[in-house]
Amino acid sequence: MLSVRHEALGISESLMASAIKLSAISNQLSAISYQQSAISNQLSAISYQQSAISYQLSAISYQLSAFVNKTGNHLFNLSYVSLMH
Repeated sequence: MLSVRHEALGISESLMASAIKLSAISNQLSAISYQQSAISNQLSAISYQQSAISYQLSAISYQLSAFVNKTGNHLFNLSYVSLMH
């Protein structure tokens, strides 16, 4: 009877140790999940920043195009005037 108790106690201690290990693993997985969530949020913020930069570059491109068109028109007008005189 004594050996059965010792065996049961050993199994119980082994199960307790396994439960503690599983709890530690669960905590680590939870921490990893929070880190992945933080990384996901950072990537999302970067994506929004890239979109904003793209929009700004598009606006600059439009302004440069308008400037080049104006400058081209002025140069054409100047050359036309100089040819007429």
